[in-house]
Amino acid sequence: MTEYVSPPAPPAPKDPNTAFLLELVGGLFGLMGLGYIYVGRTNDGLIRLIGWIVYSIVAWIIIFILMSLVIGCFCVPVQLAMQIGLAIWSATSLKNSMLNQGGTGGMVG
Repeated sequence: MTEYVSPPAPPAPKDPNTAFLLELVGGLFGLMGLGYIYVGRTNDGLIRLIGWIVYSIVAWIIIFILMSLVIGCFCVPVQLAMQIGLAIWSATSLKNSMLNQGGTGGMVG
């Protein structure tokens, strides 16, 4: 005799505020993309995470090299503003996409 097995329950929608905080705080500390990974948008999250880490390393190496020419001193505030601004932009766009998609972050289930 065959037992009836109920289908698995759909995953609970993720909280947009938690995703926002993960993306914002992670982005401020060089780990942009954590919020996207949290909501299940793994490809988007990994692209942002790897891209941001590579960009940050290259940018700071160039800035330290330019410090010997004093030009790097003018690049530091620009880089810091970019790190803060892009983290805020990424977190805000993630939250907005989740709210527009009903909390799934754009996941199609």
